[in-house]
Amino acid sequence: MNTIQHDNETISLKKIIIYYIRHWKLFVLAAIISLIPALLYLIFTPRTYEIAAKIQLIEDKSNSSNGFNVGDASGLMKSFGLGGIGGGSINLDDEMAKLTSNSILKDMVLKLGLNISYYKPYAFKYKMYEDIPLILYADSTTECNLDCTVTFDVDIKKDGKIKVKTEALKEKKVFEFASLPAEIKLKEGDFILAYRDEAIKPLSLTLDISPAGWVAENIYQDFTFDEYSKNANVIEISYVDYERRRGLNMLNTLVDIYNHQEDSIKRAEGMKSLAFLEERIQHVMTDLSETEVSIERYKLKNRMTDIEADVQFYVEQLKELQSKIIELEAQDRIVEMLNVYIKEPQNMYNLIPSLLSTGEGDKAGPITTYNEALLERAKLLQTTKGNNPLIEQINKQVDQLRGSVFLAIENSQKAIQFTLNDLKAKEKLIMDKMGTVPSLEREYIDYKRQQEIYQAVYLILLQKREDIALSIGESKDRARFVEKAYVKQSPIGPRKLYAAIGMLLFTLIIPVAFLFGREQFSALRKEYKETK
Repeated sequence: MNTIQHDNETISLKKIIIYYIRHWKLFVLAAIISLIPALLYLIFTPRTYEIAAKIQLIEDKSNSSNGFNVGDASGLMKSFGLGGIGGGSINLDDEMAKLTSNSILKDMVLKLGLNISYYKPYAFKYKMYEDIPLILYADSTTECNLDCTVTFDVDIKKDGKIKVKTEALKEKKVFEFASLPAEIKLKEGDFILAYRDEAIKPLSLTLDISPAGWVAENIYQDFTFDEYSKNANVIEISYVDYERRRGLNMLNTLVDIYNHQEDSIKRAEGMKSLAFLEERIQHVMTDLSETEVSIERYKLKNRMTDIEADVQFYVEQLKELQSKIIELEAQDRIVEMLNVYIKEPQNMYNLIPSLLSTGEGDKAGPITTYNEALLERAKLLQTTKGNNPLIEQINKQVDQLRGSVFLAIENSQKAIQFTLNDLKAKEKLIMDKMGTVPSLEREYIDYKRQQEIYQAVYLILLQKREDIALSIGESKDRARFVEKAYVKQSPIGPRKLYAAIGMLLFTLIIPVAFLFGREQFSALRKEYKETK
C-alpha cells in the first residue's frame, strides 16, 4: 500500500514539473521583464563606498602619579586604602558608547551642516554634498529649537526671479524673491537662502532641514565600530556613503569632537581640583603664619635666643621620633581635609581629588571604587535621560560606596592616632630622662613641630597644584589616528549579486504564481459548472 502511494506521489510531482516546463516561454518572458528593474537598479543606484579609519585610545596618565615626592613627605598615606582617580585603564565599550552618543553625533551633524539635505534633481533621495548650487543658513537658535522637518522647493526662473515653496507639519507657504540671498521667516525659525557661487542659472532644487538629533539617529545606523583586538586599545570605525568626501569629513570630525569633549571634561575636573587646592593652601598658610607668630612671641616672652643649640644633644636623640611624628601629623591633616571635603553636601557627587590620593596603595580601595562609580554615573548621564532607572540604581550604589569611604577615612584616622600615641609615649619616656631640660624648652619643641607640620602640608599641596596646572595646560588627544580616514578601493554598492538574485526570484516566483493561480481558478470554475 505504501509503495502504491509513493508511486502516485512521484507521478504527481512529474506531472507538475512537466506542466511548468511546457510553459517555458512564460519563464523566458518573466526573465526578460525582470531584466528591466535589475538594470534600473544598477544604473540609478549611486555607487556606494566604505570609508574606514583606525584610532588608538590613549590612556591619560597625567593624574596617575599618586606619590607626592616632596622631601620627607614622600610616601604619605600609602597603606590606608585611599586610591587615586586618575590614570585608570581604558574601557573600550565605554569609549565606543561615547563615540556613538547622540550628543557627539549631533555636534558632528551641525558642524558639517548635515542637518540640511540638498536633493539632486532627477535622482531618488540622492543627497548632494560638494556640488551644491544653493546654501541654506539657519541661526544656532533655530537649529537647537527645530522640532520638525522643513522642506524648501526652490524654483529659479530664467529672469532670475526665485519662487520658494515651504512645507512644515503640513503647513505650506509660498515666497517670491527678486534675487538671492533672501530671508525666509517661518514660525519654526528664520532661514537665509543664498547662492553658493555667483553664477545665476535656472534650476529647480528641493532641500530640507531637520532636527540635528534626528539626523544623528539616522547616521548612527550607517556607522560600524569594532575592536581591533582584545589586547589593544584600537577601534576600527567605518561608514558607508555614496559621497566619499562627506564620509571622510564625518570620520575626521567625529574624532575631533570626541577629543575636544574629553579635553573639556579633563580641564573642568582640573579646575575643580585647583579651586580646592587654592582654598586649602590659603588655610594652611594662615595656620602656618599663626604658628610662626606664636613661636616669636614665645621666644620674646621667655627671652630665648638660640634654643636649638641648647637642646641639640636631646634633639639628636629625638630626631628619628620627631620625623615620624611630623609625617603622621601631616598625614592626619590631609585625611581630615579629605574628610571635610567629602562631607560637604555640594560635593556629594563630585570626584574625590587625586591630590589627596595615596601613592601605590590598594588599587581597589574604597575611594578608588567610589570614584569609578561616579565616573560610570557621569558617563551614563551623557547618554541617558535623568529619569532612567539605571541612574537611580547607580545613585544607590554611589550612596552605599560613600558610606564605605567614610568608614575607610575613620579607620585611617584611628590608625594614625594609634601610631601617634605610641610614638609620643616613646618620646615622653625620653623626655622624662631629660631632667635638666626646662619645661619651656619642651613647649618650644611642640611649637616647632607644629610649624614643620604646616610646612610639610603646604609643600605637598603646592606641588600637587603645580602638577594639576601643568596637566591642564598640556593638551593631549584622547584618540589618535592609527590609520587616517580613507576610502576603500572597491565600491560596495550597487551589488550585482542582489540584482541577479532579484531576477532569479522574479523569473521563478511570478510565472509559478500565475500558472498556479490560473490552474486553481480553472479547477474552481469547473467545479462550479459541475455543481450547476
